[in-house]
Amino acid sequence: MKKKTKSDSLPIFIKVIYFDEPTAQDYIDIVNGGRLDWSKEENKERAAKILTEIEAQAESGFNILNFIKASFSGGVNSNISGEISKMLDTTLKNTLLTDYISEAFKDNNVRKFENDGVYAPENSVSMYKMYSSYLTIVPKEQLPIDMEKLNEALLGERGYYAMLLASEKTPTCVLRFNIKAFKNNYNLADLSKMKLTYYGVKVGICNKEQLSIEKEFELKSENAKPKPEDILDGTTPENDFLEVYDIVLAGVVCE
Repeated sequence: MKKKTKSDSLPIFIKVIYFDEPTAQDYIDIVNGGRLDWSKEENKERAAKILTEIEAQAESGFNILNFIKASFSGGVNSNISGEISKMLDTTLKNTLLTDYISEAFKDNNVRKFENDGVYAPENSVSMYKMYSSYLTIVPKEQLPIDMEKLNEALLGERGYYAMLLASEKTPTCVLRFNIKAFKNNYNLADLSKMKLTYYGVKVGICNKEQLSIEKEFELKSENAKPKPEDILDGTTPENDFLEVYDIVLAGVVCE
């Protein structure tokens, strides 16, 4: 019998820094062949467990079935209803998190970057995003440009920001983060101060030069022919391409 190693064991995330819930939900739906069928026996047991957890979080003597009946009759205080909704939302999200970890851990299509740090590429939109908030402390009249308009022009409706792995002297991967998926008031700048485990999905490739603000929006063919200078110095354009991974989960794993 093969001895079970530490890497074979399901990781325990003791702190979640980032979790892209909509993406995780889509993944779980695909794995399950659609949304969960609550009529199945195993899912009935899960539903019962969820309701039991809500009862435990609520005040002593609270009964979820009585609450549901009262809701239909319109006899529920709006404040109480709001609190129960929050409990239900939190419990379901916790269930989604554990389901995602369980499924993604054994899926080779989900890339795991373990106990690593990240940093913003030099002269990138990500670096600008990290430092732009500090510029707001400078009085507007002391700045040569309107920072609000500049931020709107550069950042706009941008949702994802790219970071590079600290462990790679020569970058091979780009990790992209959904700015709305950070948890517990963390932000992009906090990532550079941490060593985390990341779960990501490869979504494409990019050229390293495209990470800079100037080059980001320029298109470059994957099959671009090598330039004469590339041939002379022994390099090829393919060496410049980095794999791009959209990160779904990032956190501290129990060692």
